[in-house]
Amino acid sequence: MEKVMSSNSSHIAVAEELPGLMRAEKGNICISIIVPTHRLSPERRVDHLVLDKAIREAKKYLAHNYREEEIKALLRSIDELYNRIDFNHNAEGIGLFVSANIKELVQFLFPVKEKVIIDRSFEVRDLLFQAYYALPYYTLLLTEKEARLFEGRFNHIREIKDNHFAAMNVDDYLYSHPTRGSSFVGNAFLKEYEKDKSQLVEIRFQHFCGRVEDGLRHYLTGNEIPLILAGAKKDLSYFGKITRHERNIIGELPGNYSYTAITELGGMVWEILRSFRDQGKRQLIGEFAEKIGEGRGITGIHEIWKAAKEGKGLKLLVEKDFSQPAFLTGENEYDLRLNPPNRPHEVLADAVDDLMELVLEKNGHVILLDNDSLKDYQRMALITRY
Repeated sequence: MEKVMSSNSSHIAVAEELPGLMRAEKGNICISIIVPTHRLSPERRVDHLVLDKAIREAKKYLAHNYREEEIKALLRSIDELYNRIDFNHNAEGIGLFVSANIKELVQFLFPVKEKVIIDRSFEVRDLLFQAYYALPYYTLLLTEKEARLFEGRFNHIREIKDNHFAAMNVDDYLYSHPTRGSSFVGNAFLKEYEKDKSQLVEIRFQHFCGRVEDGLRHYLTGNEIPLILAGAKKDLSYFGKITRHERNIIGELPGNYSYTAITELGGMVWEILRSFRDQGKRQLIGEFAEKIGEGRGITGIHEIWKAAKEGKGLKLLVEKDFSQPAFLTGENEYDLRLNPPNRPHEVLADAVDDLMELVLEKNGHVILLDNDSLKDYQRMALITRY
């Protein structure tokens, strides 16, 4: 069954599922074309030229190495994906992934390196790197008059409109205007009136925040679902004091955003979500450092390979662009070598890719980190199950 992902923002949410979809496609001709792009003009004017060149390179390779009947449909799929690209709204990169069963167009929100890879499997590293950030989250836009809720993935948010949101703070409290007994006591009455009015406004806001809380519980069904608060500092401060969802709150965006375009608001809250997930990566590195002392932290590709083969791999941390050719002899699949042995052997063009696949196949997790973040651990680290 063919699945199609366009560059339209409404489809980017499935990015979390893409690595698994791609990994399952093996044995067919798999075409991965990845190029960096630019968000702003004039840099983005050359993006289509760079992609054109990469596509020509891929087509030339296909024409020289496969029969026409094998690649005819693949060439058509590449052209169809290319025609869907809106070069006026680029992100940090574009990926075209084509096989007999797959046709995917992906926008990357992170810098990528140009790659044209035609093999029996897809190049999934950039997809895995981005999938880590595909965490669904909510943004609560709070003012004295209303509360609006948005659901989001990456920098794309959509307002929720149902029985719970948007919630309006209706002025349903009545208070009487003071009656001035004389000109001498009139100011005192007026001041007392203003005090009463201020107290009633605060009481109304308390009740309003309570209703917002009740509405949120329909969406924040677990402590792991992130919530970002946006609004005036005083409103956010009060809500932070009364909320029962403090464990969900990952950041605040102070200011008045009632009239901010949804695309602009999405970009701002995405930066908070991305920072939150980056903090999670730093915590993973810290966790690994602790596991070393417990005997559950392994470095060095040779030792990591052996542990992964034994099914011990729980969390594999790898720098995004780290690669390493290696060799295996027929008599011992646990003994990965970085230098070619003097007897018959298998060549692994990139043992890191094979290692990631091995950990995933045994129900472990692979987390791609920024380059140089694991330089103290030989670019790769494994947290074992036991």
